[in-house]
Amino acid sequence: MKKYVGILLALLMMSACSSPKPYYKTAKGKKKQKYYNEIQFGGKSTSQLRKIKN
Repeated sequence: MKKYVGILLALLMMSACSSPKPYYKTAKGKKKQKYYNEIQFGGKSTSQLRKIKN
């Protein structure tokens, strides 16, 4: 019984590690978030900021 619980626990840990990352935590998502925050809260216009390549 303990063996099955250990295997189940290991499988759960492995499946949690392989889940896809949310977009806002990726490098591209962080750049876009910074860009949009600068526009909305920084008072800068889009012409003053560098364009983000898609």
